[in-house]
Amino acid sequence: TFAKIFNFKHVVALNSGTSALHAALIASNVKANDVVIVPSYTFAATANAITYVGAIPWFFDCSKDLILDLDKLSNILKKKTKIVNKKLVLKENGNTVKCIIPVQTFGQNIEFKKFEDFAKKNFLKTIFDSAACHEPKIFEFKKSMSSSYCFSFNGNKTLTTGAGGIFATNSLALANKVKVLSSVGKKMTKYDYHVIGYNYKMTNLQASIGLAQLKKLDLIIKKKKKLFNFYKNNLKLNKSSKIIFSNNFVNWVFGIIVKGDYQFNKIKEILNKNNIKLIYFWKPLHLQKPYKKFMKEKNLYCTNIWKRIVILPSHPGINISEQKKICKLVNKYL
Repeated sequence: TFAKIFNFKHVVALNSGTSALHAALIASNVKANDVVIVPSYTFAATANAITYVGAIPWFFDCSKDLILDLDKLSNILKKKTKIVNKKLVLKENGNTVKCIIPVQTFGQNIEFKKFEDFAKKNFLKTIFDSAACHEPKIFEFKKSMSSSYCFSFNGNKTLTTGAGGIFATNSLALANKVKVLSSVGKKMTKYDYHVIGYNYKMTNLQASIGLAQLKKLDLIIKKKKKLFNFYKNNLKLNKSSKIIFSNNFVNWVFGIIVKGDYQFNKIKEILNKNNIKLIYFWKPLHLQKPYKKFMKEKNLYCTNIWKRIVILPSHPGINISEQKKICKLVNKYL
């Protein structure tokens, strides 16, 4: 059902989006000491999965739409890497740069083909972290056979199974590898193991919830679109603020980039006083203790922007009166 709705030939249901990323990296032959390009502005699972296979995350900056910045990336690769025998290697130590993981930040649409073309040119595998993107229209395009897509169905997502995920691809070979990996290394017979695998299968209960959610997905998307359009039309932005919003597609959450830390803190204070929770969202991983030892660039934009991102309540069950209250409070400081 998911494969048909989201326009994939093959999908494997798993117990989390993190498991999908981990299995995708193994299926893409990413190994210990390989280097994987990843945005710093992302959820921890994107980088964690890389470390699970013993590979090395290389953290890069995002563009103003909060997506991995290919222009900055290209310039850095020209300086720090070279192609040897159809492999992209680091000039410094000869390690292979094996893979790139673009993240669909906040469930946004991204230029998939641009990333795929970049990967092909540089002999990289492509794994899209689509964890938060549950808008089927975004995936209505011809997909490369070599690309993988990893979705999350965590409890806070637009489409949820409480906990769960999916590995999606148009490659039967990749899908079969992930299927075996997720089933403790088994193929057909119960105790005949082919690889050292993982117990990553989705439970029957999660699957039944997911199937019920898929039947309601159109309604969920319509409600979120109405919700986000209300925010867009009722928030009074000044010139120094901008919304993270698409007219054509529905994102996972509705975000505002405000002028500075002071403005964020004032909005946080007034919302929290009115029992509306607002906290900092993603903090760039290269700034955080567990990831400081890994490769990173200057990443100036995400370093300066993360404390200015306000994520408003984005659940489709929020009613109009609640939205009016949120907009009225936020407008005091926009």
